[in-house]
Parts: sequence; structure tokens; C-alpha cells
Amino acid sequence: MQREIVEAAAPAEPPEPALHDNPLGEWYGDIDFIDRQPFVLLINAATGLVLVLPGRAEHLRDIEAIAAGQLWMLMNMLGVGGALADAEVDAWSRTQFARTTNRSMVASMNQRKFEAWTQFAYNERTAFETAQRLLETPFSRMELGRGFHFAADLVRARLQPADRIIPMQASRTPH
Repeated sequence: MQREIVEAAAPAEPPEPALHDNPLGEWYGDIDFIDRQPFVLLINAATGLVLVLPGRAEHLRDIEAIAAGQLWMLMNMLGVGGALADAEVDAWSRTQFARTTNRSMVASMNQRKFEAWTQFAYNERTAFETAQRLLETPFSRMELGRGFHFAADLVRARLQPADRIIPMQASRTPH
């Protein structure tokens, strides 16, 4: 009797996502646990903006809508609105997922997960309160240049409508 060895097919890799067309660019995410409760942390590569969301199965089914809602509330809190902000929120309806090989982003995400964990454990903050706190938490990333950055400032700089920026007036010359 001859036996055939059947190899289990390796799970297919998800296809590479299409190029992003949202104003803030790429987002990265991961799931972590605090006291056996899952939470999802999403971080924007361009600004360091962090979304902290519940991570149970019923929440993961609607993760795009939940992320868009928290993003909208954070931008509203920052006073950021207009077409670019709306486009960023709307882009969550077209989310694509893929594995990342960006080690720098993984390290940044791990640092932010630790910061979120401490906010949950020691300060008893909710997911949204933790996301608010991380807006004003300084961070550094080589891709953003030297020194420390604040997500709130970077989000405002990228999404603030140009008509809300007050231009400097040229100095008057004496007659």
C-alpha cells in the first residue's frame, strides 16, 4: 500500500494593500491585553497619533467604524476639521490589512502599548482617555527628525485647513 504525503497548504499571505490615499498615510496596529482584556492600538506613521480601542471579538468586527469614531472625536477635541479631516475619517471605510516589516514602527508601537498599559493599570483611564493622553505624550522617531514630537501638533500641521492659518504680515516700510 502506497501512502501519499499531503502537505498542508501554508496560509496565504494577504495581498499587499493598495497605496494609501488618506491624508495621514499609513496606520499600523496590534492587539495587546491588560488584565486579560484585549485592546487594539493603532498608530499613524506620519504623526504618531494613537487610537486605543476595545479588542474583543464583537469590537473587531466593527473596528473600522470604531476607529473612525474615535479619530473624529480626537480631531474634534483638537479643533481640526475641514475636508482633509473628513477625508481621513472617511478612509477608515476602505481599510486594508497587511503584515509589516517596518521594525522602527513596531518598536514605536510597542512603546505606545506600554504607555497605554500604564494608563489603564495605574491611572484607571478608559481607552478614549488613554488616546487623549497619548496626544500630548512626547515621542521621538528617526523618520520624523531629531528631538521630541507631539502627535497633537503633527496632526494639526497636516490636517489644519489653510484658511485657519494666520499669515504673517510683511513689515511696512516708512514713506
